[in-house]
Amino acid sequence: MINDENIICISWLVWDSIPLVMHQMMTRLARHNRVLFVDPPVAYSNLIIRPSLWKDRLKKTFLWLRGVRQVNDNMYVYYPPPLLLQYGHYKNVDSLNQSFLTSAIAKTAKRLGFTNPIVWIYHPYAINPRGEFGEKLVCYDCNDDVGFFFCYHFNKRNRLSDMEERLAKRADAVFATSKYLYRIRKGQNPNTHYLPSGVDSELFQQAQSPACKIAPELEDIPSPVIGFVGGMVNSKMHWEWIREAAIARPQWNFVFIGPCVENPPSYITQQKNILFVGTKPQNLLPSCIKGFDVCLIPYQGEDFLKACQPTKAFEYLAAGKPVVSSWIPELEDYREIIRLSRTSGEFIQNIEAALEDGKKEELVRKYVQASQGWTWEGRLEKASEIIINTLKKHSLTKDGLNAA
Repeated sequence: MINDENIICISWLVWDSIPLVMHQMMTRLARHNRVLFVDPPVAYSNLIIRPSLWKDRLKKTFLWLRGVRQVNDNMYVYYPPPLLLQYGHYKNVDSLNQSFLTSAIAKTAKRLGFTNPIVWIYHPYAINPRGEFGEKLVCYDCNDDVGFFFCYHFNKRNRLSDMEERLAKRADAVFATSKYLYRIRKGQNPNTHYLPSGVDSELFQQAQSPACKIAPELEDIPSPVIGFVGGMVNSKMHWEWIREAAIARPQWNFVFIGPCVENPPSYITQQKNILFVGTKPQNLLPSCIKGFDVCLIPYQGEDFLKACQPTKAFEYLAAGKPVVSSWIPELEDYREIIRLSRTSGEFIQNIEAALEDGKKEELVRKYVQASQGWTWEGRLEKASEIIINTLKKHSLTKDGLNAA
């Protein structure tokens, strides 16, 4: 296991969010290492297409001006200065953005004593380090098709893909959470490893305990309750399927827990049997999921789904709940216990079947068993082993060159 290292994490998701792979990995690494978690930079140019973001941009500017936030003894959060123009539009601007952010982060890291760090990157466009940090190793932890979110309004795909490829080739080690991402990155960097996301089984299994009570917000909602937990972006949520299911089965209640990055369509918010509960802390999620009869992963977007390895699938299963999902390639190996859907009709039929599945004790045991295949601790151990071995190879190569 990695110990006594300085780690600079470049995240594409903000620190104050539903914990994903970057939060899970860094909080565990911070137990025995110093971690500087760098929030994703925001760009003022986004206000042109989404003026409603001005409050968020103003907040991020104030956070940057306030300085580094120390979360605990070993964990620091840095909010970088905002950019004028988002990534992917112009090559020269992208280079300037990366140089600007690299310089800002490096100065902050130096001031905090993050010498000779491991640079652990999740955001493939923010920086492309070339020794500016005095880094001993660069790791690219590729956990999603990040370009899907950056290309929502503009066709920047090729430019963003080029930037990501350069980072993958530059990195000393690459991790990929899905088989699709692994195949792409392996062709760019031979030191690429398939490391799916983990699950906090101990936390989510609490939902099966009699001591775990249903969250107050769900107590008075009539069953059956069909639920979703996670951040919601309209471009990746199959709201049309939800609407069709809500209209076809008015006796079902659909409950969504988590932050809405943007307002859902009015045809969703006006539906009486579709409810939004808001964001809940991670430790309260088992009590929320306990109130679900069926758990959903209603995602859409061909590129997004190909690269997706949804952690929530195994969190649902750990809670002993049946899961109905869009057809996600990474979940195909679990078709015997996760019901995958290609059409809205199939989606509704799968929910109906899953309502019966959840009553079968044998299936519930299979759900829990399937969730125990990967843990965050296990992922961290494998990642640590790869990094330690890579550092040893670098040391041997360096010694060989010096001897020559």
